[in-house]
Amino acid sequence: MSRLIFVPQYPAKMRYQEWWFYEFPNQLKNYFDEIIVLGKDYFLNEKATRGESENFSPIDANISFECAQINEYLNLKLRSNDILFLADVSFPGVFSSVLYHKPCSKMFVFCHATSANYLDYFEQLRPSKFQVETGHSMLFNKVFCGSQYSADKVGWKNTKVVALPSPPVDIINQFPYVKKVHNIVSVCRPSPQKTNSIYEDAVEKEFGKIERQLFDNWNCYSKFLSASKILLITTKEDTFNYTIMDAIRCGCVPLAPRNLCFPEILHNDYLFDTVDELIKKIEDVLNGELKVPDKMVCQDKVDNFYANLAKIMKGK
Repeated sequence: MSRLIFVPQYPAKMRYQEWWFYEFPNQLKNYFDEIIVLGKDYFLNEKATRGESENFSPIDANISFECAQINEYLNLKLRSNDILFLADVSFPGVFSSVLYHKPCSKMFVFCHATSANYLDYFEQLRPSKFQVETGHSMLFNKVFCGSQYSADKVGWKNTKVVALPSPPVDIINQFPYVKKVHNIVSVCRPSPQKTNSIYEDAVEKEFGKIERQLFDNWNCYSKFLSASKILLITTKEDTFNYTIMDAIRCGCVPLAPRNLCFPEILHNDYLFDTVDELIKKIEDVLNGELKVPDKMVCQDKVDNFYANLAKIMKGK
């Protein structure tokens, strides 16, 4: 019997963690005889409401959730061949410490972002936080990363680049009959890490205001992308970017910097180095010369994400 103990992230609303929470067990059940999801019953407690924060996951709720997962894990009788998969090595980063005392026979973890990242939430604590993250990484057989850029940044010897899985169609899907009424949009968090005023000021001077909206649900988000011609990404740091997949699925052309993780995701036609190059590519999209990409550079890894993960975790 193969048993997977899945430790999901706090399912913050309108972030990928929300659907990872149920989609990972749903997909990985095809490869394991049993999957135990730590924290799945946590929100049945009326005190465990999903508090949200404007730009990121709510800190207190994340910590409380990991503590509940730890309690479940401590009460779990492990088997000799159990496999554990933790969905985030660094945020909040409480759960990993328990694995020093109660390890599984095989353990795996995903690394999304660490304090090594530019303008990371924990950047001010980097001297100590990254040492903790590095120490925790050594507990695991493999640390999964979305991009080689991410793996190179942390510099850990046990990383494995696996990309990220496609969002389920009930989360992100195109509205084919919606008219393209928005020329240039942005859906990133409005933070210094995710926006670059050099590019965005130049774009707005040439083409008018970049349109931004806040979303209460995935349906409105998908409809907005479906009604948009260009998704502009100007981030200063990114280890992978789900909005690219979202845009492509919704028939919107993503444009991103030719650095960070983006050359591993988008073909060169959709990348820019300079303001002039970005303006030219925007013109090409608006003129109909540059279409929505047929596939991403990492499409094969994306399409086979769960099968690849299961193969690595089961050692086949």
